[in-house]
Amino acid sequence: MKKFLYLFLFIASTPFAFAQECKLKGMVADENGIPVTDASVSIFDSKNEGKGFIFTSNVGEFEFKLPCGEKYDIEIEQPGFETYVENVDLKENVNKKIKLAKGKEISLKETIVKAQQAIKVKGDTIEFDADSFKVGNEEVLEDILKKLPGIEVQNGKVLYKGKEMKQVTVGGREVLGGNEKLLNKNLPSDAVSKIQLNTKFKSNPFASSLQEDDEQFSLNIELKDDMKRLAFGNVTLGGDADKHTDAQAKIFYFSEKTDATLINDFNTFGKQVFDLDDYVSFFGGYSEFNAEGSIYSLRGNSNNLNIMMKNDAPDMNTYNGAVHFGVEPNKKLKISGFGLLNTNNIRYNSRIENLYYNVDPTYTTVDEERNKENTLMAMSRLRLDYSPNDKGQIKYRLNFNYLNTDNEQSVDSYYNEQKNSFRNIYSDQKNYSLSQTLSYIRKVGRDHNIGFYLRHQYQKDTPDYTILSTSNPFSSSPIFKDLSEINHQFNINQNQNLTFNTIQFYTIFNYLLTNTSNLKLKAGTNFSTQNFDNKIYDYQTLLTDDKLISETRFDYNETFSDVTLTKKFGNFQTDLGAGVSFFNEKTKVYDGSETKRNETKILPHVNLQYKFNNATSINGSYKQDYSYPYTKDFNDSYTIQNYQAIFYGNRELRQALTHNASLNFQHLNSFTFFHLFASLNYTERENSIQTRSIMNRNYIKDANDSIIGVNPPYQFNTLINSDYKQKTYAGNFMIGKRFAKWYNVRFNGNISASDYYTISTNRVYENDILKEDKTQNVNNKNFTQTYNLENTFTFKKKLELKAGLNLNFSEYKSFVKQKFENWRPYADAAWSVTDKLLLQSDFSYRLQYINGVRKNEAKEWNASVRYNIAKKTYLSVIGGNLLGNNIIIENQLDNVNNSISTTTKNILGRYFIVNVRYKF
Repeated sequence: MKKFLYLFLFIASTPFAFAQECKLKGMVADENGIPVTDASVSIFDSKNEGKGFIFTSNVGEFEFKLPCGEKYDIEIEQPGFETYVENVDLKENVNKKIKLAKGKEISLKETIVKAQQAIKVKGDTIEFDADSFKVGNEEVLEDILKKLPGIEVQNGKVLYKGKEMKQVTVGGREVLGGNEKLLNKNLPSDAVSKIQLNTKFKSNPFASSLQEDDEQFSLNIELKDDMKRLAFGNVTLGGDADKHTDAQAKIFYFSEKTDATLINDFNTFGKQVFDLDDYVSFFGGYSEFNAEGSIYSLRGNSNNLNIMMKNDAPDMNTYNGAVHFGVEPNKKLKISGFGLLNTNNIRYNSRIENLYYNVDPTYTTVDEERNKENTLMAMSRLRLDYSPNDKGQIKYRLNFNYLNTDNEQSVDSYYNEQKNSFRNIYSDQKNYSLSQTLSYIRKVGRDHNIGFYLRHQYQKDTPDYTILSTSNPFSSSPIFKDLSEINHQFNINQNQNLTFNTIQFYTIFNYLLTNTSNLKLKAGTNFSTQNFDNKIYDYQTLLTDDKLISETRFDYNETFSDVTLTKKFGNFQTDLGAGVSFFNEKTKVYDGSETKRNETKILPHVNLQYKFNNATSINGSYKQDYSYPYTKDFNDSYTIQNYQAIFYGNRELRQALTHNASLNFQHLNSFTFFHLFASLNYTERENSIQTRSIMNRNYIKDANDSIIGVNPPYQFNTLINSDYKQKTYAGNFMIGKRFAKWYNVRFNGNISASDYYTISTNRVYENDILKEDKTQNVNNKNFTQTYNLENTFTFKKKLELKAGLNLNFSEYKSFVKQKFENWRPYADAAWSVTDKLLLQSDFSYRLQYINGVRKNEAKEWNASVRYNIAKKTYLSVIGGNLLGNNIIIENQLDNVNNSISTTTKNILGRYFIVNVRYKF
């Protein structure tokens, strides 16, 4: 009952009573009665607050729905005409006929600004006044962005209409290598003046609205005037009397032709400043090749990067250092560079209990783990932009990334509460990546343009894996059965070497047929070489069984072309096209055998869009593409995935055809602060690449045929093309509304369902003798729902209260059916008691249910006090995890191992930090 009480209280706290609305309609014409189109019409109430904004239609009409019984000012502006202002007493529906007078030239001094609007719409740009959204608790740019209507921030990434920004700049310049998270979490909020959202960003500067591939957005941050020609930032130093440290230095410099940034951040209490998403965004990997050009869709290796960042470990330290420079020697040339170094060192203990339910008898294993994880990342970026004239642009990008992860895990294993083994596992992975892009875009004639693109990427990945164990983890396998045992210990070491070398060239030509139609031609080619080598050692002795020799080379070439016709019919736009690709691939494995394939594929695509008005649109799309295996997937020799799993590839693996269909609806009224975004997606994969698992269990029996133990279970995993279609359904929405100046509500949700088949084989051994071998197709169905309701109350820009509820419902069906529920009511408060004193606190309560039974609960409370002790100096006291929770418990269903696991981890306990920050 408590669950439903939470839901009732939060829904009941949201007011849904609306005042009666009246229509305010009008038709705008010039002095001769000719309709004036695209004139901006703004509505202000008696408090001079914006209540509505729209452009007149192609017949000069406009319409608003507003609360009755109030007086409003209508303000109409159009270049070439005088500004029209009229006060209307809206007691009932009103229909106005308005004539605009011809404008006269006026000086800037004569211009009267009506009011400082929180939001302005300038053509395709929505401009937010930063100060209009501040309440005093904002530290960095991200804190302001989270309060803007229609804007969503997820892990430092800015989204609009559910899409990430294509570009984020400061004063029109790229800073910090284009990494928006670093900018959002470090740029001081008090330096920000305006935030400009471009809803029709064009990566091709010469393209018209008909010539861009899809809807793209960009964000530009304008600084306050007194910040544009001097260095600004802050320095922070703090800690406690025991083991915690908090040290930061953030320096920004912007001038007319030069900009520079320096960021240093070190802490020991889980403040995460860099993660896997940030590394991948700099990776220059296959996603970059996918973005423009071909259907290039080889399954790259970036998904295998072993980055385990945790922000709740009891013993950790994190350092992040970044430097950026930018210079414009002249109006034709822009040069910028960026470098970053990140380290993470984490220590924590955990306990994993697994109940294996798909065997008779069922049994339980427990692993008590001690974990050490160390990560070093370094990356750099060089960017050159050269525009020799107003008809051409040359761009060059160079990225270099380095990653090193060094992890150690010590494990005591128990079977039915009896200790049966001990192991140490070491992993050391080094990854290098060099990518570069050269492009030249030129305007052809008045309306056409052509672009030439050359991309290259080299990547090398060398993961090493070592197991030291008192038991042989793969004892039932004939190949590993006779491993050496020295001093009651087994030593298995694996060294891998994987390289990618890819080059791509393509061209795009846009030909504007008419003002409402465009023809886009795309053609290019890709060349890729991949090499995979794997060696496994038994106490430094190389194992030479045929199944353990891994030397695979994969050569791939794709030549492609694509034609897209874009046609606009009033508010309706359609993009119809098809691509043809010629594939050539050759696989050579360790025994010298080769496999060659040549194929031709035709891939249609269509995109339809209808704009009801400037605020509302609907978009539907359909496309086909292919997913190809990569080198390691073809290698049929054994490679060790982890202590309990061995992988081998499939030489006969083929590409998977994917059908993608989506429907998106967007509505944003910037003046009434109402926004609604919703999307539906459907994906169907034919011959989908799925996992086949072979689970091996070896029971130890005594002379009386009683089970006295079990060797650690292990499994073989491989890949197959499934005969069954894989189907995925997904939907998401975000609704936001400001009901009053002091109250705002936001409700968003994600819903997804999937239906696919895997093949599972269960092999049971008794004293190393095979007793059971059963294979079955397993239908896996997942249904997940996530919702978040958040109410924000702001009083006189002094007090901000947030109350919300986060819900997650998951249902899994495989061998068994499991239901998981997670409820998390939460509340945040920020109170600017005076201009110098700020109090902040947040509280959350987590509940987890499995099959309707409450399994876990946790409460979290944090608080801080900040005081301005001098003009530019601030003293803060921060208290984290004030309730002193030292462990966290998680439950999940493992369909691969047919088990239910319960993980208990020790986490960072209660801590207090005192720091001093100086702003300059």
